[in-house]
Amino acid sequence: MMKCPYCKELIDDDSYYCDQCGKEMRFCPECGKPKQGTVCAACGADLVSAKEFHGNPGQPSFLVGNGWRLPLKPGVFGRIGGIYPEFSTEQYISGRHGEIFHNKKGEWGISDLDSTNGTFIDGIRLEPHKAYLLKIGQQLTIATTNFMVE
Repeated sequence: MMKCPYCKELIDDDSYYCDQCGKEMRFCPECGKPKQGTVCAACGADLVSAKEFHGNPGQPSFLVGNGWRLPLKPGVFGRIGGIYPEFSTEQYISGRHGEIFHNKKGEWGISDLDSTNGTFIDGIRLEPHKAYLLKIGQQLTIATTNFMVE
């Protein structure tokens, strides 16, 4: 159960709207909590709809590890920028390490961009420039940084 940020009543965690006050639930993708408005007051991230936050049922939505809860989003990632600026201090992650994609079936995937220290799913190193689907429960290792796919 979660607390509606508007009326403070308890509602189901996967609610798109509050069944008490009718307001649309919006979430901070960084903090993972329902919030009011369009921007998170705690971290400054743009809030997303509950549908976007919860993703497709059975499909992963986050990479969790190293103290981070990173929302899956399409784009290139690495130490020199991209979709996860958090990686800028990770010395073993390559400058342009990999890419996350979302296909037409609504599935999330990843490819390694010929990184120095590799990308691994459940301990198996990915071949560079080959697409791999991400599934809930897998362990994803980017260089030496471990994540659970949730």
